[in-house]
Amino acid sequence: MAIKNAHCLVTDRGAALADDGAKLAYLGLLEKAKKDFGLKMPAYALLPGCALVYFVTAEADLHSVMGGLGRDKSLPGYAAGNCKYKIIQPEKYAAHLARFIHLEPVKAGLACNPEDYKWSSAAQYAGRNGGPADKDEALALFDGDAAKALEKYKAFMAEPVPGKFWRPFDKNRDAVLGDREFVAAHSPHA
Repeated sequence: MAIKNAHCLVTDRGAALADDGAKLAYLGLLEKAKKDFGLKMPAYALLPGCALVYFVTAEADLHSVMGGLGRDKSLPGYAAGNCKYKIIQPEKYAAHLARFIHLEPVKAGLACNPEDYKWSSAAQYAGRNGGPADKDEALALFDGDAAKALEKYKAFMAEPVPGKFWRPFDKNRDAVLGDREFVAAHSPHA
């Protein structure tokens, strides 16, 4: 999966994220991977037993990136190799992917509002705190002006989510999401 400027959802079910200490260690590993591999991370949510991470690659092989997390001993109990990858067509799915990730803690009953969940980039989008997410990567799709983009993203978050923009992310399998041409160009099975 070494595709230049690929937008990907990584669903890591090997994440042993049962407590805040493990989540903090995992987040540190994600920040290190960003730096080491030249990745951008527009959104993330660390849930008990599952990490959802939206990465934009430079030319990194995400299998190597995520496998490297398992070799780091700062996260006891973490087992690499339980990741699923979805390559997305950014102009069609990037905003929906950020929304999906930010709404998962609410869906799981961990918070009433996305921005209230401590282990997600949603609070960073809402301007409540800083963090490691490269939120401008997704917000730029809404408007070139940062303040207007944020307002449009907030309105987008409040809209009902059509199933066609939820189901593809929710399925725990590798996939390529986009129009026919995009899928044909990026699918390993094409």
